Amino acid sequence: MVNDFPIGVLNCYEAEFFELSRILALKGAKLIAMPTAADYFYNLPDGERTSIPYPDISRTLIPAHSLENHCFISYCNRSGSETVGLGTWQYRGNSVICGPHGDILIAARNEDTLMVADIVPGDYCATHPEGAYLKNRRPELYK
Repeated sequence: MVNDFPIGVLNCYEAEFFELSRILALKGAKLIAMPTAADYFYNLPDGERTSIPYPDISRTLIPAHSLENHCFISYCNRSGSETVGLGTWQYRGNSVICGPHGDILIAARNEDTLMVADIVPGDYCATHPEGAYLKNRRPELYK
Protein backbone atom coordinates (compact mmCIF):
# COMPACT_ATOMS: atom_id res chain seq x y z
CA MET A 1 0.00 0.00 0.00
CA VAL A 2 1.11 3.51 -0.77
CA ASN A 3 -1.10 6.20 0.75
CA ASP A 4 -3.82 3.56 1.29
CA PHE A 5 -3.68 2.63 -2.41
CA PRO A 6 -3.08 -1.13 -2.95
CA ILE A 7 -0.06 -1.84 -5.16
CA GLY A 8 1.48 -5.12 -6.27
CA VAL A 9 4.91 -5.64 -7.85
CA LEU A 10 6.10 -8.12 -10.46
CA ASN A 11 9.69 -8.19 -11.65
CA CYS A 12 10.79 -8.43 -15.29
CA TYR A 13 9.92 -11.87 -16.78
CA GLU A 14 7.14 -12.31 -14.19
CA ALA A 15 5.14 -9.70 -16.14
CA GLU A 16 4.63 -12.27 -18.91
CA PHE A 17 2.61 -14.70 -16.80
CA PHE A 18 -1.08 -13.81 -16.54
CA GLU A 19 -1.48 -15.88 -13.35
CA LEU A 20 0.82 -13.58 -11.40
CA SER A 21 -1.09 -10.42 -12.33
CA ARG A 22 -4.34 -12.24 -11.53
CA ILE A 23 -3.10 -13.28 -8.07
CA LEU A 24 -2.16 -9.69 -7.21
CA ALA A 25 -5.51 -8.38 -8.49
CA LEU A 26 -7.40 -11.00 -6.47
CA LYS A 27 -5.45 -9.87 -3.41
CA GLY A 28 -6.71 -6.32 -4.02
CA ALA A 29 -3.99 -4.60 -6.07
CA LYS A 30 -5.36 -1.62 -8.02
CA LEU A 31 -1.95 -0.89 -9.55
CA ILE A 32 0.68 -3.43 -10.53
CA ALA A 33 4.19 -2.05 -11.00
CA MET A 34 6.41 -4.07 -13.34
CA PRO A 35 10.03 -2.89 -13.51
CA THR A 36 12.00 -4.72 -16.20
CA ALA A 37 15.20 -4.73 -18.22
CA ALA A 38 13.97 -6.22 -21.49
CA ASP A 39 16.36 -5.94 -24.40
CA TYR A 40 16.03 -6.87 -28.06
CA PHE A 41 17.86 -10.20 -27.80
CA TYR A 42 18.64 -12.49 -24.91
CA ASN A 43 22.22 -13.50 -24.11
CA LEU A 44 22.49 -17.24 -23.51
CA PRO A 45 24.79 -18.70 -20.83
CA ASP A 46 27.45 -19.46 -23.49
CA GLY A 47 27.55 -15.74 -24.44
CA GLU A 48 25.73 -16.17 -27.76
CA ARG A 49 22.61 -14.17 -28.50
CA THR A 50 19.29 -15.74 -29.30
CA SER A 51 18.35 -15.83 -32.96
CA ILE A 52 14.80 -14.74 -32.14
CA PRO A 53 14.25 -11.24 -30.74
CA TYR A 54 12.74 -10.92 -27.29
CA PRO A 55 8.99 -10.19 -27.67
CA ASP A 56 7.73 -6.67 -27.04
CA ILE A 57 4.92 -7.31 -24.56
CA SER A 58 4.24 -3.64 -23.83
CA ARG A 59 1.54 -3.30 -26.52
CA THR A 60 0.03 -6.80 -26.20
CA LEU A 61 0.28 -8.62 -22.86
CA ILE A 62 0.44 -5.58 -20.60
CA PRO A 63 -2.82 -4.00 -21.86
CA ALA A 64 -4.44 -7.46 -21.78
CA HIS A 65 -3.36 -7.98 -18.15
CA SER A 66 -4.86 -4.58 -17.28
CA LEU A 67 -8.16 -5.44 -18.94
CA GLU A 68 -8.53 -8.99 -17.60
CA ASN A 69 -7.74 -7.86 -14.05
CA HIS A 70 -9.46 -4.45 -14.18
CA CYS A 71 -6.41 -2.70 -12.73
CA PHE A 72 -3.72 -0.21 -13.69
CA ILE A 73 -0.33 -1.51 -14.76
CA SER A 74 2.91 0.42 -14.93
CA TYR A 75 5.45 -1.47 -17.05
CA CYS A 76 8.77 0.34 -16.72
CA ASN A 77 11.68 -0.73 -18.93
CA ARG A 78 15.20 0.58 -19.25
CA SER A 79 16.30 2.49 -22.35
CA GLY A 80 19.59 2.82 -24.17
CA SER A 81 22.47 0.37 -23.97
CA GLU A 82 24.71 -1.09 -21.28
CA THR A 83 27.95 -3.07 -21.36
CA VAL A 84 29.05 -5.19 -18.41
CA GLY A 85 32.09 -7.38 -18.91
CA LEU A 86 31.63 -9.10 -22.26
CA GLY A 87 27.87 -8.57 -22.36
CA THR A 88 26.09 -5.71 -24.12
CA TRP A 89 22.38 -5.04 -23.88
CA GLN A 90 20.20 -2.80 -26.05
CA TYR A 91 17.11 -2.06 -23.97
CA ARG A 92 13.76 -1.49 -25.67
CA GLY A 93 12.61 1.47 -23.57
CA ASN A 94 9.02 0.39 -24.20
CA SER A 95 7.52 1.59 -20.92
CA VAL A 96 3.74 1.98 -20.71
CA ILE A 97 1.05 2.77 -18.18
CA CYS A 98 -2.27 1.05 -18.90
CA GLY A 99 -5.74 1.63 -17.50
CA PRO A 100 -8.26 -0.98 -16.32
CA HIS A 101 -9.90 -1.12 -19.76
CA GLY A 102 -6.64 -2.17 -21.40
CA ASP A 103 -6.12 1.36 -22.65
CA ILE A 104 -2.57 2.69 -22.93
CA LEU A 105 -2.59 5.92 -20.94
CA ILE A 106 0.98 6.86 -21.82
CA ALA A 107 3.89 5.24 -23.66
CA ALA A 108 7.57 6.12 -23.75
CA ARG A 109 10.00 6.18 -26.63
CA ASN A 110 13.38 4.48 -26.34
CA GLU A 111 14.91 7.34 -24.37
CA ASP A 112 15.09 8.40 -20.76
CA THR A 113 11.55 9.40 -19.88
CA LEU A 114 9.55 10.35 -16.80
CA MET A 115 6.01 9.13 -17.27
CA VAL A 116 3.19 10.55 -15.18
CA ALA A 117 -0.44 9.44 -15.40
CA ASP A 118 -3.51 9.97 -13.26
CA ILE A 119 -4.54 6.68 -11.64
CA VAL A 120 -8.19 7.12 -10.66
CA PRO A 121 -10.09 3.80 -10.37
CA GLY A 122 -13.41 5.64 -10.06
CA ASP A 123 -12.99 6.92 -13.62
CA TYR A 124 -13.48 3.38 -14.94
CA CYS A 125 -16.78 1.49 -15.08
CA ALA A 126 -17.20 -2.26 -15.63
CA THR A 127 -15.20 -3.73 -18.52
CA HIS A 128 -17.77 -6.21 -19.75
CA PRO A 129 -21.59 -6.25 -20.05
CA GLU A 130 -21.69 -9.60 -18.21
CA GLY A 131 -19.98 -8.05 -15.18
CA ALA A 132 -16.42 -8.12 -13.89
CA TYR A 133 -13.92 -10.76 -14.98
CA LEU A 134 -12.61 -11.21 -11.44
CA LYS A 135 -16.09 -11.78 -10.00
CA ASN A 136 -17.24 -14.10 -12.80
CA ARG A 137 -14.33 -16.52 -12.56
CA ARG A 138 -15.16 -20.20 -12.09
CA PRO A 139 -12.11 -21.60 -10.26
CA GLU A 140 -14.00 -24.81 -9.45
CA LEU A 141 -13.65 -25.69 -13.15
CA TYR A 142 -9.85 -25.24 -13.21
CA LYS A 143 -9.03 -28.57 -11.57
